[in-house]
Amino acid sequence: MQPHSLKLSPESDLIFSIKEFSFSNNLYGYVSGVVGNLRKACIQCPSNQEISKFEGNLEIVSLNGHFKNGDVHLHLSFADEGCNVFGGHLEEGSIVKKGTDIFLVSFENNTIDISKQNLKDNQSRVKAYILKNCPWSKRSIRLLDSLSIPYKAILVDNDQDYHKVNSLSNHNTFPQIFLDDVFFGGYDELSKQAKYDYLNSFK
Repeated sequence: MQPHSLKLSPESDLIFSIKEFSFSNNLYGYVSGVVGNLRKACIQCPSNQEISKFEGNLEIVSLNGHFKNGDVHLHLSFADEGCNVFGGHLEEGSIVKKGTDIFLVSFENNTIDISKQNLKDNQSRVKAYILKNCPWSKRSIRLLDSLSIPYKAILVDNDQDYHKVNSLSNHNTFPQIFLDDVFFGGYDELSKQAKYDYLNSFK
């Protein structure tokens, strides 16, 4: 895992700068933080195919998403001078006003591209063994839901069930995610795969 600091000068295009940096350095990773402002912001909202454009003194609130060798998927939120916050899918044409610092983290692109050869009709491929009140279990379920991934959640609440799933995975941490009845990993592995292909390989 390698950190990077990207300093954008006035009139830089926000998304183009990240595309160019990741392409020229052959990087794969995600945006971990941002500080700066824009004079123009272009975003696309989920329910609207048209690009919304804003102009003024716009303070960047957050920038999230990933990049892969020039290909990016980023979400931007920003506040206008009245502290009204807007957000959506970042589009080209979002222009830096005074300056913006973007903090990136890159890592080796070694996430497994999972085959669908064992897909069974009318059955979810994913089984999530979870613990009650486990924050990582809850995060995994939220992630699966947010990306519309079919799954079967199985609550492990007794020693017998714990030993059963442990014998299948040889792991003692939760959640435990199985794909086509083969142990895949926990929340970290699930989150990493989501950054790679939005879990499309789990459908």
